[in-house]
Amino acid sequence: MIDWDHLKVVLAVSRAGSLTGAALLLEMDQTTAGRRLSALEEQLETRLFLRAKTGFLPTDDGLAAIDHALRVEAEIARMSDALAEARHCVSGVVRLSGNDWMLDRLAGTVLGDVLAENEGMEIRMNGRLPPVPLFPDPGIALWFDAEAHAPERAHPFCTVPYAVYRAANGPTTEGAWVQFRDDLATGPSFRRQVTRRMPKGARVRLTATDAGTLLSAVAAGVGQGTLPVCLGDADPRLVAAEVPDARIDRVLHLYASDEVLRLPRVRHLVKGIAARAAEVLGGRLLADVDRLTQATT
Repeated sequence: MIDWDHLKVVLAVSRAGSLTGAALLLEMDQTTAGRRLSALEEQLETRLFLRAKTGFLPTDDGLAAIDHALRVEAEIARMSDALAEARHCVSGVVRLSGNDWMLDRLAGTVLGDVLAENEGMEIRMNGRLPPVPLFPDPGIALWFDAEAHAPERAHPFCTVPYAVYRAANGPTTEGAWVQFRDDLATGPSFRRQVTRRMPKGARVRLTATDAGTLLSAVAAGVGQGTLPVCLGDADPRLVAAEVPDARIDRVLHLYASDEVLRLPRVRHLVKGIAARAAEVLGGRLLADVDRLTQATT
């Protein structure tokens, strides 16, 4: 019989690309992870990964083992959630990834209510830019322009309006702007949309990857900048700047696999965010949440 603890190492190596990364994902030391992988390879009498300078590359047998392990992992998650639901409770870990400013706003408004209603749930938030490593815990992501990678799909979730703001007190250097910039982005560029709306003679003085950092720079008088309306309107240090045609309505997408959306803990999180998305993010809800969270059941 194959030990599930050994299979978890196979999944972690496939997700992290290395034994070191796998050990971090599983919160164990590298020696233990290596021993479990070797034990499974000996049991199966095959090599599951080729050790290369670029990382661990799965063999054909390794790909088959990964596919099997994914099915086992999904089945265990479904069983756990079904048992919890039978006890009229929702439990387990859900990962939530997105921009730092958005996670901060959700943590301060929506997520407390979600957790209060589901005492057995834990939300693990990850503010890094995409792509996010595939953790063993089920998770969803909220991004604007990221490319979806199988098995995840991108679902239009809600709009988030942006407008131009400047410091309410103190001078802002004439023509100075702060701007979003992500040099590693592969999808549509929000920066280009903003740049096209800047007045002639505008000079970008500071760039950052997160709206929270840009807001601090605008409030300090570094320059005016395009920010989420839900942040700009709520900050007394800022006032709306008079820039024609500067408003941009961005579409926020929810990224999740159909398998993950089957889980009750994920459905509760998605519905909790959706219930207050328009209020918290300032736009309008686009998703039919009941259909989204039940389409795969």
